[in-house]
Amino acid sequence: MDSSLLYLYFCSMFGYRLTTSLLLVILTMASCQNSSHDSKKIQLTVSIIPQKYLVGFITDGKCDVQAMLPVGSNHETYEPAPRDMEKISTSKMYLALGALDFEITWLDRFKSSNPDMLIVNTSKGIEMLSGQCSGHADENGHKSHGIDPHIWLSPSCMKIQATNICNSLCGIDTTNALIYKDRLNKFNLLADSVDREIRKRLTGFEGKPILIFHPALAYFCRDYNLEQISIEQEGKEPSPLYLTELVTVAKQKGIKSIFISKEFDTRNAEAIAKEINAKVVVFDPMAENWPENMILLAELIAAN
Repeated sequence: MDSSLLYLYFCSMFGYRLTTSLLLVILTMASCQNSSHDSKKIQLTVSIIPQKYLVGFITDGKCDVQAMLPVGSNHETYEPAPRDMEKISTSKMYLALGALDFEITWLDRFKSSNPDMLIVNTSKGIEMLSGQCSGHADENGHKSHGIDPHIWLSPSCMKIQATNICNSLCGIDTTNALIYKDRLNKFNLLADSVDREIRKRLTGFEGKPILIFHPALAYFCRDYNLEQISIEQEGKEPSPLYLTELVTVAKQKGIKSIFISKEFDTRNAEAIAKEINAKVVVFDPMAENWPENMILLAELIAAN
């Protein structure tokens, strides 16, 4: 019961003859009751910060949500430390993105450390694009091609994820199912609004090329009819021959900017920018405020 309601209740019982000390006891009891309730929240783990936003939006405070990947880490090179593994020890469910390098390597180990934890692939139903799994290499050191994991940089993909998340939550927490479904509807409206704002900002840029150091914008470019040109080749810096080709293409297409994700070292991009007389534009694909960040990304593209 809310502390103010408790106060009124006891006032009615004792004829408003409450002492300050008794009031403090009552409020302390209410606080302890709320703390006990919070400790019983369902524990959920996701892979990255933008997922934490999405799951947090749908659960609306009914669950505790934590992200496996620490802020500022690169999802392609990340390996969980012992303190990170503690995150899943009490988790009821792990909501995986589906194709991140560390998920491919570690999900089975996560399950082994917490056999009761349900693992859900939130990308089910999304038309995945081919890309490079830069965290995996064969015996000769060559990186393999696989699925591009950057589905969170697409409002349409996020809506599919949201549905998968909602369905999974309803399966383990029927008590709050109606709340989760209502929040899903609200997120879909939000995602549609974000999509409209992006399209508004990118009007007239259809078919334009984006030169990017690491190819993180395949889904974004697909949705908004842009061309992604990657500097990296299979997770490696470009060869001299490819760099020469990039210079030619950049001049032909009038490219004056190189986009690079915040978690990457910008020095290589800056060196290449000098070769093609361009500037480096840093963006953060892992920002927690997903709607704001998506619109900011569209603004950066339009401005550069």
